[in-house]
Amino acid sequence: MIFNLEDLEMKAKNGDKLACYILGRSYDSQENGAEQSFEKAMYWYGKGKELGDPRCAYGVGACYHFGDGVEQDKEKAKQIHMEAYKPLLELIEEEEQEPRKQAFSKFCLGAYYYFGFGNIERDEKKAFELIHNCAMQGHLPAIYDLGANFYYNGVGTEKNLKLSEHYLKIAVDAGLLRAKVKFEQYKNIYENEIEK
Repeated sequence: MIFNLEDLEMKAKNGDKLACYILGRSYDSQENGAEQSFEKAMYWYGKGKELGDPRCAYGVGACYHFGDGVEQDKEKAKQIHMEAYKPLLELIEEEEQEPRKQAFSKFCLGAYYYFGFGNIERDEKKAFELIHNCAMQGHLPAIYDLGANFYYNGVGTEKNLKLSEHYLKIAVDAGLLRAKVKFEQYKNIYENEIEK
């Protein structure tokens, strides 16, 4: 799933909560052709959070957690993540009939388990299951994460360099900048350790 930034911005300005989240992510993580700007990421996450979107609240919390575009404040991040958790679960339930849309919400939930956000205990296996499910719906950041982290490092699943290469190549082919960087970084390992 790749999005047009101008299209997203128009929708976000008209109150589309998912568009706010995708715009925030785009500027946060250099997705959909956006140049990284934590300030723009916080703007769109903040706008979506004001509209009551738990994905955007998760994004604001993540920015505070990592200090991206704001002064790092893990306590504030924890509070925001705790407040957004239940609404996020409710949104996932509401989106049951729209799995491709639901993938964005499940991806946020996967991060809760991966990082141990809010009051959630870190659970790499649960994080892997959620991220894998999102990837199967075509969610590009999830596809990247499977290749760059989960399968490459054996996080929540068995280490599998063939699958790592496979998913990372999909992300590279989709034009994800960080996937290209990571693929170059891993290339020698793939070439030396995978039996072709």
